[in-house]
Amino acid sequence: MIIKKIATILLALVVVVVLFFLVSPKLRKNNPSFNIPSSTPGIEEQIKEKFKGLEIPVDAEKVELKNVSGEPGIGIATRNEILADLPALKEGENYQVLLGNGSKTIILGTMRQAKGGYLLEYDSSKYPGYNQIIIVKGSKRILEGSF
Repeated sequence: MIIKKIATILLALVVVVVLFFLVSPKLRKNNPSFNIPSSTPGIEEQIKEKFKGLEIPVDAEKVELKNVSGEPGIGIATRNEILADLPALKEGENYQVLLGNGSKTIILGTMRQAKGGYLLEYDSSKYPGYNQIIIVKGSKRILEGSF
């Protein structure tokens, strides 16, 4: 009687082990593993990559320029320069930078192509109270941000 119980337990154990080895590979084939990136680079890292060799000082006051157009483009502004990764322009087009203070908007200048992106250098101390940065193409707003 005891031998019969031990034999039944051993047989059941063998069946479980065999089923495990038969089913396990099928489960692995149906559940592929995915490589998930550890993180997506932020706008500042993307701009640094685009403008190779450019260093944005760690202590510089900066603002990320948000895309408001639905078209490709990212940017970052410090109190001394505005950097943007924007699509190439057609003949006769340009990217203008505007400064705003909440009630008034002025034209700061035209961005120039530099190091794979677009750049405008300026001195914010000449524009006190103008904390909003707007990049436009024609009359269309592309990027915006505020200090």
